[in-house]
Amino acid sequence: MSLPKRVLRPPARMRAANWVTCATAKMVRMRLLEALGAGQGSVVAAVGGGGKTSLVFRLAMEAQEAGIPVVVTTTVRFTRPAGLPVPPVIEADDRTAAVRCAAALDACGAVTLVAGEGTRGRWLGFDPGTIDGLAQPDRLIVVEADGSAHRPFKAPAEHEPVIPARSTHVVVCVGVGVLGRPLDERWVHRPERVAALAGVAAGSVVDVAMVARVLCDPQGGGKGVPAGALRCALLNQAGAARGAEAYDLGRLLAAGGYARVLVGVAHEGQVEEVRGDGVVSTPATHHG
Repeated sequence: MSLPKRVLRPPARMRAANWVTCATAKMVRMRLLEALGAGQGSVVAAVGGGGKTSLVFRLAMEAQEAGIPVVVTTTVRFTRPAGLPVPPVIEADDRTAAVRCAAALDACGAVTLVAGEGTRGRWLGFDPGTIDGLAQPDRLIVVEADGSAHRPFKAPAEHEPVIPARSTHVVVCVGVGVLGRPLDERWVHRPERVAALAGVAAGSVVDVAMVARVLCDPQGGGKGVPAGALRCALLNQAGAARGAEAYDLGRLLAAGGYARVLVGVAHEGQVEEVRGDGVVSTPATHHG
């Protein structure tokens, strides 16, 4: 991948939420559902590192607020989020999932559909074909489709990610707190695969260029994305300490083929989109 030229940093006195990092990107503040362009009929699969669980449950909350029937489900094992509302949890198997899902949506408009509970309180997931069968024009499906062992950054193994074929959006997540950390198992899930894709040594400092190479690689952030699905990125937990680097990374991903690149905090549901069509500094939009 040919990386664009390094961007200039804004003055330190400018707030990260309201500045633009380069002459080919602009930042627009919005909520997650709006930023992804998802809604009724969409199947959104979250993969990669930090932010997946917060993303899927925040999308579910926003869908409920908009009156959109929504299903939260998984193809892997995942954990109940802290601090976000969870739609009623319904257990099913691959045979009964569609019927139980429809009944729960008729009753309350939202459901967390799982295949049971495993070790350490983690919910169990379904075959991706089962989730394909849940897709309907009048509902939103949000799917946690990858695991990262609670690490902010990863590269997929041979069997990962587990993305339903009918996914309309695939969101590759990265916790930007990994920047500046060593490339090892404390901070990175499958660090040896990251090293191979990025062409760096184990133990190297994780930087913007390394993350961009992995996320733009067909065997990294592009792995398993269905034809026709929008490949998006969420750069999560972009606080003041790493804000400038997060926007630098966002620009590289936008230039590297990502349809949507979001920078922000998934748990709070407010993100900015990095776009490549001019320089605009847009204040946060109030959503009542």
